Amino acid sequence: MRDSVVRETVLGSEMDALLLRSLQSYVIDTFGPDRWQAVCRRAELAVSTFEPMLHYDLGTADRIAQVAAEVLGRPVDAIWEDVGIHLVTHPDREGIRRLLRFGGVSFADFLHSLEELPGRARLALPDLDVPEVTLDELGEDRFELRCQSPLRATQRVLIGLLLAMADDYGALCVISAEAGDCTSIAVLDRGHAKGRRFDLAVPEG
Repeated sequence: MRDSVVRETVLGSEMDALLLRSLQSYVIDTFGPDRWQAVCRRAELAVSTFEPMLHYDLGTADRIAQVAAEVLGRPVDAIWEDVGIHLVTHPDREGIRRLLRFGGVSFADFLHSLEELPGRARLALPDLDVPEVTLDELGEDRFELRCQSPLRATQRVLIGLLLAMADDYGALCVISAEAGDCTSIAVLDRGHAKGRRFDLAVPEG
């Protein structure tokens, strides 16, 4: 194993661990366990499962994603955006979708609630180093979102999450990565399509 590729640490990054686990779930759910095993072999990993509450060297998620891009034959940015979409849309991740939908009744309300997410996440996981999020409203239905993180993956995962949530609300949006840590969001039509049903109460069963 190349020790520089993956190593559990005491002072490492929990965000790396969460991104690695999300990447693992996305590849397995979308392409099957054999493709994930191929990623692990190419990366010369000693283990094939990442635990979300362990610490891994900062930047490990970005490095493993590059290996996944080589195995899957897809751009690494596209893979991370798909990871963000997967976090919201996969049936097993309904809890994440519900947490985000509590942000408001419209997609614009949801965007404004994003600044509160790091604080809410720390209430559940006090040691989690969640990047701060800031939203600037440039005009009617035009926004800039900044999420400062040393991990390249963070912005692309966030874009995928935003795209999935726009669909969830039925909004038509143009969302793109800009220079630095800035993501531009233009809401073209708030009622473009019927949004997915959302109930405050968790469905029984």
